Amino acid sequence: MRFFIALISLFILIASATPKATEPRKLALIIAIGSYDSITGWKSISSLNDINYMKPALLAQGFAENDIQILKDKDATRAGIVAAIDRLTAGAKPGDIIVFHFSGHGQQIFDDGRKDESDGYDEALVPYDANMRYGNGYTGQNHLRDDELGDRLKQLRKIIGKDGSLLVLLDACHSGTATRGQDIAVTRGADEKCEPAGYSKTISASRGTEVGGVFDDKELLSNMVVISAASADQLNYETKDADRNGVGSLSYAFCRALAQTSGPINYKILFEKIKTDIQSWKPFQNPQIEGNTDQQVLGGKYVETADIIRVDRWNNNNTIDIPRGTIHAIAKGAKFNLFPVDITDFSTAKPIASGEIIDAGMVKSTGSFTTAVPERNKAYNVVFESKSFGEMTVAVKIDVPQPDVAALLREKMKPFQYIMLDQPNSDISITAYTDPKTKQQLLQVVSTNDSVLWEKPWPASATNKLSETETEGIWQSVKQYSRAQYLRTIATASDAKVFEYVQIEFIPGTIKTINGIDSLIVSKSMPQITNAHGEIEFAEANDDETENEGFVIRIRNLQDYPIYLSVLDIMPDNAIAVIIPDPSDVNSTADDYKISSRQTFVTRPIKLYPPYGKDFMKILITKNAMDLKAIQSRSTSRGIGSSFESFYNDTFKDDQTQNSRGPKVAPVKVDEIKIVPFTYNIVKRK
Repeated sequence: MRFFIALISLFILIASATPKATEPRKLALIIAIGSYDSITGWKSISSLNDINYMKPALLAQGFAENDIQILKDKDATRAGIVAAIDRLTAGAKPGDIIVFHFSGHGQQIFDDGRKDESDGYDEALVPYDANMRYGNGYTGQNHLRDDELGDRLKQLRKIIGKDGSLLVLLDACHSGTATRGQDIAVTRGADEKCEPAGYSKTISASRGTEVGGVFDDKELLSNMVVISAASADQLNYETKDADRNGVGSLSYAFCRALAQTSGPINYKILFEKIKTDIQSWKPFQNPQIEGNTDQQVLGGKYVETADIIRVDRWNNNNTIDIPRGTIHAIAKGAKFNLFPVDITDFSTAKPIASGEIIDAGMVKSTGSFTTAVPERNKAYNVVFESKSFGEMTVAVKIDVPQPDVAALLREKMKPFQYIMLDQPNSDISITAYTDPKTKQQLLQVVSTNDSVLWEKPWPASATNKLSETETEGIWQSVKQYSRAQYLRTIATASDAKVFEYVQIEFIPGTIKTINGIDSLIVSKSMPQITNAHGEIEFAEANDDETENEGFVIRIRNLQDYPIYLSVLDIMPDNAIAVIIPDPSDVNSTADDYKISSRQTFVTRPIKLYPPYGKDFMKILITKNAMDLKAIQSRSTSRGIGSSFESFYNDTFKDDQTQNSRGPKVAPVKVDEIKIVPFTYNIVKRK
C-alpha cells in the first residue's frame, strides 16, 4: 500500500514538474492616421475614431493591452510603421495570433521597377509623411508599397508558422474614380496616382489575373487572411457610428461582427457579416477578402460573446451599467429584465425587475428601471427583451447659392429632428450642378454614390425660385432616401438564438415561363451568378422571353410551432415594397404564408426588373402573421400588432406632428422576428 501511495505521489510530482504547452499569444499592431502632415496634400479623415473600436474589440478577444501596439498620426511615418512591423516580427513566436490593422489613405503609385503589376502601378499605404503628388523632390520614397509590405509580412508569417494566424485589415483604398460623393462624404484614398509626368507604365504579362502584391505569395498563405474595405478600383467611404461620429467602414463592421457572433466561425462567414454591414451603409462599395477563408477566426482562439450578461455597476441614481452597447446592437429604448443568477430558463421565470436603456455607449449602456428597483446587494443576470435598430437619421448638406432658396429648404426640414442639417460627412447634398457633358445647369438632390434623387433646371443667370410643389418634392426625396437607407441596415443580430431551427435557402437559376406560369427549371450555384467583385448578380427580366434569370426562396421550418413569412424589398431607387404577401393579389394575406412545423415552403419564382443597381431583400420570419402591406399603404383599421409592425409603422409616419417629436422608432422584441438579408445587383440584359 505504501508503495502504491509512493508511486501515485511520484506520478503527481512528475506531472506537476512537466511544463505546460505554451498558449499562443495574441499580438496586434493598429495604425491610424487621421491628420496628415500639412505639406503632403492629404485631407483629414476620421481614422483615430477607429482605434476606439478596434482596441476594445481586441481586448474582448483576449489580447493583452501590452500586446497591442498603437501608432497614430505623426508617429505613423514610413520609418515609424516599418519599425513597428519589425518590433511585431521580433516579438512573434510560432503559433501566435496576430492582427495588423491600417486606417488611413491608400494610393496607386508608379511601379518601382519590379514590373510585377498587371496595370503598371503598385498599390501603397500612405504613411503620415508621404506626399500625394510626385515632384518637388518627392519621388514616392515615403509610400509603403505593397511589395515591401508583403515581404515584411512574409517574414512574420514564417515565424508564426502554419499553426499561427495573421489577419490583415486595410481600412483604406488604393484608387478609385472621382465622384461627386467625395464632396459630400469623407473618403479614404485618392482618384489620382503618384507618378512622374509622362510615366510609361509597363504591363506585366505574368500578373494579368493576379491581385495586390501583398497577397501573391502562395507560400504559407494558409495562415493569412486579408480584408480590404473596398475593391481596387473604388474609393473607401467612411460611415457613421450610432453617435454620428465618422468611422472607417471596415473597422466598424469588423468590430460589430466580432461582438455579435456567439461562437467560433471561419473568416468566410465573418466576411459575409462584414460585407452585409458595409453594403447596407454604402451599397456601391465592395469589400474584398483574400487568403484561406476557411480557417477559423483568430486561429480558432475566438472568445465567444457570453449569452449571460451581469450588471456591471450600480449607480447612485438607481440606474445600472450593462456591459453591452451599440456594437452589440443595443441602442436607446431597448427593454431588459433582471433575473436571479441561479435562473437559467428565462422563458418561464418571472423577472425580479424590468427596465429600459436610457443611454447607449459603444460597449456599455445605462439602464433605468421601469418597475420597482431591486435589492442592490445581490447579483443579477440581464436578459434583453427587445433591441433597437437605432435611430433613423440622415445628414443633409444644403449648398445652394441663392440664400432665400437655402433658407426655404432649411425651414422645410427643420421641424424633423431626424434630419441633421449641414453636418460634415453628409449622406445627401442639395446643390447646384453643371452637367459636364450637356453643360446643363441643374439643382439636384444627390446621395454619396452619385445617385440623383431629384432635379430640375437651374440656370445660373436666372432668378431661381422653388415652388411649393418643388419644395415638397425635394423633401419627399430626402425622406424616401432616409427610410430606405434605414431599412437596408436592419437585420437580426447574429448572436440571436431566435428561430434557430428555421433554414432559409436562396436558389438561383433559370426561370422558364410557359402559358404565363413561371417555373425554376435549372438551378445554379452561387459562384455561377457571382461577378468579379464577389457580388451576386442577376440580369433584368424580359417578359417577351421565355427564359430569364431569377431565384426562389426555400424555407424549412424545423421548429415545433408554425411560423409566418414576409418579404421586404428595398430597391436601388429607394422604393420600398412588400413582395410577400403577394402585392399583385388583393386577396393575398399574411395567413397564406403560414409554414407549419416540420414543413417546407418554396416561394414562386422571383424575376428581377429595373431600376438597375443593388437591391436589398429582407426575409422576415415571425411567430404571428404581420400585415405590412396595410401599414405601408396606411389602410389598416386595426391596431398595430407585433413590435416589428410598430417599428415598421414608425418608419412610415408622414405627418409633421409625429416626425417632429424626433426619430422615435419602436424597439423590436428579440424573440419575435428573424431578419435575413439577401443582397444582389440587377444589371442590364446582355
